Amino acid sequence: MSTVTKPSPSDANSNKNLEIDGIAMSHEKDSERISVIQEGVGQPIGHHPDLQDKMTRFQSSLLEDSVDGLDPSILIKPRRLHFTLGVMSLSPRSSISSQSTTTVESALTLLRSLQPQLTELCAVGKSGTLQASLERLGAFESNDGARVMWVSPRENEGWPESEEELEERVKLVRVADMVHQAFKDAGYITETRPLKLHCTLINTSYRKPFSRKPQLFSFTDVLASNTLLELRPNGYSTQATSVSSPPESSPDRTTRVALGTYTIPEIQLCAMGSHGPEDEYVSLGSVKFNADVARGE
Repeated sequence: MSTVTKPSPSDANSNKNLEIDGIAMSHEKDSERISVIQEGVGQPIGHHPDLQDKMTRFQSSLLEDSVDGLDPSILIKPRRLHFTLGVMSLSPRSSISSQSTTTVESALTLLRSLQPQLTELCAVGKSGTLQASLERLGAFESNDGARVMWVSPRENEGWPESEEELEERVKLVRVADMVHQAFKDAGYITETRPLKLHCTLINTSYRKPFSRKPQLFSFTDVLASNTLLELRPNGYSTQATSVSSPPESSPDRTTRVALGTYTIPEIQLCAMGSHGPEDEYVSLGSVKFNADVARGE
């Protein structure tokens, strides 16, 4: 597990993003935006060396392919990978005069109150832990191109899986939904759209230099790249349908990959936009998926 560095008092008052390994927050003047992330309410997975190595090689190779609109500045650094569980606006913990009840402290209190439920949910199955298998690559795109590329666990594509794999997949969804709903019921999360569990790999909003006119990239080129072939599961047939046609209600195209299965040890409240010693998001507090006391601040 990675070492978590706490922000200094001066950091807590600056403009930056916060996040829960599973929840992410961004400070904006007198308020903080928080995203709940799984692994990044946020869950981190970027601490796994194997995943870091795979993603570094994947990104380097993809840059060598002819992918229209791709640039190093829009690639997410492997150490910062996480699942986002939600977004919320919080009053800074230093705002003594604030009348808001949705503060960093109250969000951490709520997160820690979920620890018994998280422990119970994660105890189900043979692993006794929370695991995520990264098997589905997709993008948020329009007719002009894609703005985000992501990877996620499979959903209901009908791909072969064992009973144990199904059990782990269902457990991951239950944990994510439980945390997301708890923060929503408490008034922290106001987003009305359903939670879409995913880990962002490319985000055009980070493109440098900044331009008011978004410059998208071609997910079609990614799908046709030689690099993607290296991420296919063993026995994958190039003759098989490689891209899933999205339902009418969704613009997403997805394809199958094999990036591995990774343990998610905890859910963190982290500072998005912050950088720890390994370039990870700085954690403000967390809960583990066992009976241990949640890590403090």
